[in-house]
Amino acid sequence: MSIDRLREAVVALADAVDDKRLVRPFDDEEERRNWFYWPDARNGVPFSDMTSDQSQLVYGVLAAILNVHALAKVTTIVGLEEVLREVELGGLRRRRPDALPRDPSKYFTTVFGEPTGDEPWGVRFEGHHVSVNVTVAGGEVASTPLFLGANPAEVRHNGRVVLRPLAEEEDTARALLQSLPEAQRRRALVDDRAPDDILTFNSPRVEVDLAGGVPIQDLTGESQAIADELVSLHVERMQLHVPHVDTTGVHFVWAGWPERGRHHYYRLAGPRFLVEYDNTQNDANHAHSVWRDPANDFGDDLLRRHLAQDHP
Repeated sequence: MSIDRLREAVVALADAVDDKRLVRPFDDEEERRNWFYWPDARNGVPFSDMTSDQSQLVYGVLAAILNVHALAKVTTIVGLEEVLREVELGGLRRRRPDALPRDPSKYFTTVFGEPTGDEPWGVRFEGHHVSVNVTVAGGEVASTPLFLGANPAEVRHNGRVVLRPLAEEEDTARALLQSLPEAQRRRALVDDRAPDDILTFNSPRVEVDLAGGVPIQDLTGESQAIADELVSLHVERMQLHVPHVDTTGVHFVWAGWPERGRHHYYRLAGPRFLVEYDNTQNDANHAHSVWRDPANDFGDDLLRRHLAQDHP
């Protein structure tokens, strides 16, 4: 899908929403990198301050960024705010004074720069458990960080799954772990305890040590096919064309229990491709997942090339 559809969707939104909070300067570097995934007030314009038609234009922007299956995950995660509120209430109708806000109207949209010109621009959609960040420069797109989470990660009824938004992300990685020969599985299993959250948290740049694990370039047969599927699962969320993803030097790591329903964490980590997934909170029913490019988050590499080519 071309950038034109996204540009048209963002322009339509900006034309319809007369709110100075929507558009910020692209060179507001601190704010462009100010991303997080817990429920709290953000900059930008929330659904709560938009009309129904304006909210639909936001979803039009997301549909220009994400493929349908990824858009379905985002809308499900937003809708889970109502479920989470009911779960936390335990059937009570009066919230505790210290309770966190659970509100599907508190998802915020921000546009950085002017999409109608030749200079770099971008868009962010963000709220509890969702952070979509896109940067456009020189006819190319950067699409990370991309964060999706789910709480509850799974809703069941009569022994059947009703909702499980990040099932692919979890099941494919577990299948990869189980497919590994014994020696490679020992290398992948770096700790019998999973960390409490993704290690990169909401850092504006990836600067933590993510060494260890088994190199995916050493995998063969079924393991190699599943590793390729796991990488593609994250990249294929994008409706926009994403340049070739470089998985050179990527290692697979698992920590915690290998069984489903127990605390676990995994990552695929390399110089240009990073995925982290953690499901430990709320008795392993609260998942966090992020895709990052350590060299090109928020379009870092893209912007360097744009400046070198167009502004020597």
